[in-house]
Amino acid sequence: MLVRWHTLCLSLAVLLWLGALQALAQAGATISNAHTGLSGSSTAQMRISDHPHHVLMGHVIHATSRAGTVRALVIGQRRDGVHRLWFSEAWSGGTELPYARTRGLGCTHGHCRDAPIGMIFLSAALFARAAERGLSARLVGPSGAIDIAVPAALFRAALAM
Repeated sequence: MLVRWHTLCLSLAVLLWLGALQALAQAGATISNAHTGLSGSSTAQMRISDHPHHVLMGHVIHATSRAGTVRALVIGQRRDGVHRLWFSEAWSGGTELPYARTRGLGCTHGHCRDAPIGMIFLSAALFARAAERGLSARLVGPSGAIDIAVPAALFRAALAM
């Protein structure tokens, strides 16, 4: 009987913990570390592609440290059990955007359904424009090409945090 009670308590704790992580994923988060001088925010995740075979999720980070400011769209692939996507470039309106592929398997926003696959770094001007109009881009690489569309509201949410 004691084993069942402990199992029930552990299951309840896990469910509460997962619920808290889901709330964080929906609401976004702020970060601050006095030791490193890092402070900033991360928005909630949202679907940014309508590709028929792959789901891409995105969230925006806006952080400052002693080294400077980083503004980026973090792109994650919803795990489909088939293969991981690999992109090496991002383009918007004929202009190449600063894109970096992430190589780690990792998790994002409190769960492991989405693996980060890359980041588009945004200058202050591009970030401001994206907060007004959104951002449309095409990711290109060994996995082919996938178009993404990020609404302006996601960039405005990063600014508001």
